[in-house]
Amino acid sequence: MPKDLDVCVSFVLFDNDRDEIVRAITQVQSSRASTHVVIIDNSCPPLDLKFAETMGATVVATHKNIGYGRGHNIALAASKGKCRYNLVMNTDLQTQNDVIAGMVAFMDTHPDAGLAMPKVRYPDGSLQRLCRLLPDPTDLVARRLLFKTQWAKAKNERYEFHNWNYDSVAQFPFLSGCFMICRRSVLDAVGYFDERYFLYAEDLDLSRRIHGVAKTLFNPDESVIHEYRSQSRPSFKRMRYALVSLSQYFSKWGWAVDRDRDRINQNTLDQFA
Repeated sequence: MPKDLDVCVSFVLFDNDRDEIVRAITQVQSSRASTHVVIIDNSCPPLDLKFAETMGATVVATHKNIGYGRGHNIALAASKGKCRYNLVMNTDLQTQNDVIAGMVAFMDTHPDAGLAMPKVRYPDGSLQRLCRLLPDPTDLVARRLLFKTQWAKAKNERYEFHNWNYDSVAQFPFLSGCFMICRRSVLDAVGYFDERYFLYAEDLDLSRRIHGVAKTLFNPDESVIHEYRSQSRPSFKRMRYALVSLSQYFSKWGWAVDRDRDRINQNTLDQFA
């Protein structure tokens, strides 16, 4: 892996389509920022990724599905001392207007930021509300089980800031893992993804830990398109992964009682008072 990079960009694969992988690598390499792509392939058996190596990416095959966060951790560890920022990114994103260089510039002008995320839209142009409070167990019940009730709707609108236009720089304790640009020095201080989470909640946990030592900012001036396929193809397996990971998260940080969560959420809401 080269040194003195602006950004090391990591992708974790599991039976991804070749065209999608090519697009993901090409988008990164078209940036004005100095970048290097690391691909962690969790597919079983591994994909034939010689084409990705030919394109200049570093490829690591795990030969088993070790999980999303644990996969990215391989790239985070390999890039230690070689970049200023790490970008954890989904392959189903379409970048716009050199968003990587734009986010690097944003982080450079906000030296107190440890993590940032751009505006995220669906392919039809509608907004994905991915700036969030830290959840409590009732948010889980509302979103997963009682989502048709007025109570759940009101809770979700507060949780995802539906009364805000996503049009200004603001700080949130939970930013989505689909596009997380992290300051390398902050990652070295707080650690990488917690590997107890196989899938889901790993971005919540890391975002919260970074928020404890640095700002976690939303940048409205850069944007990406996110297909969000996992949400369009619901399955019992994904639901089980989510419930297990969130249970692990609440066991780590607190279920009904989590005073830090309450303080952090109130400080976040106070921005808009």
